[in-house]
Amino acid sequence: MARPGAVKNIESWDEFTKHFVKSEYKLVVLVFMAPWSEPWKLMRPAVEKMASGLKSEEAEVCTISVDRFNTLGRLLRVEALPTFVLVKRHRAVARVVGVNRDDLHSSINKHLAPPSSSPQPINIS
Repeated sequence: MARPGAVKNIESWDEFTKHFVKSEYKLVVLVFMAPWSEPWKLMRPAVEKMASGLKSEEAEVCTISVDRFNTLGRLLRVEALPTFVLVKRHRAVARVVGVNRDDLHSSINKHLAPPSSSPQPINIS
């Protein structure tokens, strides 16, 4: 069993379903990747570091191999690797494509906030 804050590798449809159901009460970041993908190799350390900083009751990060789950990738319009699909309440709420650490970080922070709170301005300077 993966430790809290660790990236979880989805190996079966049952595992995918289990994690997707969790999106009812927390943010689930689905990382569509391929082990051979150079952009994924570049992003992997940043994703693992980011996942280790997330509270397990607020969010989890799951990798999904497009080689194994190609139908799911097509359904979610994954056209480049890696593609990050942020899911909350069983809906895709954001998508980040490629090696874009800043956009991924901003999207995750935005969707970690409870819906009743107002978004905080982002300082980009």
